Amino acid sequence: MSKSVVIYGGGIAGATLATQLSKHANVKLVSSLDYFEVPMAMPRVAVQPDYAHQAVMPFHSFLKGVDFIHGKLERFTGEVGHVIGVDGAEHTLEADISILATGSRFPSELIRPTSGSTKERHAAFKSTHSAIEAAQKILLVGGGPVGVEMAGEIIERFPQKSVVLVESSGEVLKGTSRKTANHAVKVLQQRGVTFMLGERVLSPAPSSSQKAEAGQAKLSSGEVVDYDLIIWCVGGKPNTDYMQQDLAHLLDTRGYIAVEDTFQMKGQSSVFVLGDIAGIDEVKKALYVRGHVKTVTHNVLQILKNPQAKLKSYKPKTNDNMMVVTLGSQTGVSDVPPIGTVKASWFTRMAKAKTMLVPMYRKALGAAAKA
Repeated sequence: MSKSVVIYGGGIAGATLATQLSKHANVKLVSSLDYFEVPMAMPRVAVQPDYAHQAVMPFHSFLKGVDFIHGKLERFTGEVGHVIGVDGAEHTLEADISILATGSRFPSELIRPTSGSTKERHAAFKSTHSAIEAAQKILLVGGGPVGVEMAGEIIERFPQKSVVLVESSGEVLKGTSRKTANHAVKVLQQRGVTFMLGERVLSPAPSSSQKAEAGQAKLSSGEVVDYDLIIWCVGGKPNTDYMQQDLAHLLDTRGYIAVEDTFQMKGQSSVFVLGDIAGIDEVKKALYVRGHVKTVTHNVLQILKNPQAKLKSYKPKTNDNMMVVTLGSQTGVSDVPPIGTVKASWFTRMAKAKTMLVPMYRKALGAAAKA
């Protein structure tokens, strides 16, 4: 009799695992979105919405042999997942192996919506593009990779616009070297982007609205910044509310789930946790998810064959500055250990900026290339 696997979450980790494990087990994938989206492509699609036809892939177009449930995980007990479908139907799911890959939730739905359809996502990108076109003063809040890359995309496409980036800490691009981060700032400043570091936006509150409408942002220093459009690019928080009722003791103060070095949930040998929600000592980078997926795939297959099998351990990346930062479609800066900072535009263009990794993910998921 074939073994069963339920995967909660359809991001990089969940979609990749569903594709790989469906060859060996009966797999169900639960996601509040009915599509997979290449997250690195979002800044590009915001200024070039037609690219969404490449970057946004409906699950039905590539997930073969996987039972897809469009819904939200409301409660997880360790053995059972309680899901509410978008149609209101209730699903009580049990399996030989459960995998939690529910990712992060963000203040702005532009970065990643909490629910929705492919059609709604395309409409949202078109709306954002229209708002960027209409605005003259654009305020970006958040100096991580999303904020910095968004600044690069906007100023390349619309060089006449005023773009201001506010970051609450004193530096941008945490998780890479200061040399790499400083070069990114220098390039964008030369192209007209203004950076305001060490400033928090006190008001307005974070919002998912992408309408071009005049407003004022009050900063922690007392300074006021006028804008026609504000885009929130701040980081997310682990999406683990479904643990609160039965397994809250496994959550740390930030909401991350306690795991073994095999990615098994503490005290739950048949439950795996990976990606943004895993409580491991590692900076959250999409780059590292590949290692998570590789380890979990190996361990799940081992358990399906033999519940007593020896499992592979994962070693967190604790001192790795690796980061590829695009500053528009033609340039960028990379940090490649052990080489260090690579300022040559051609390198970042070929590594990421040209396609924002969309073809790579389409190939990995078995999604046919689109003309």
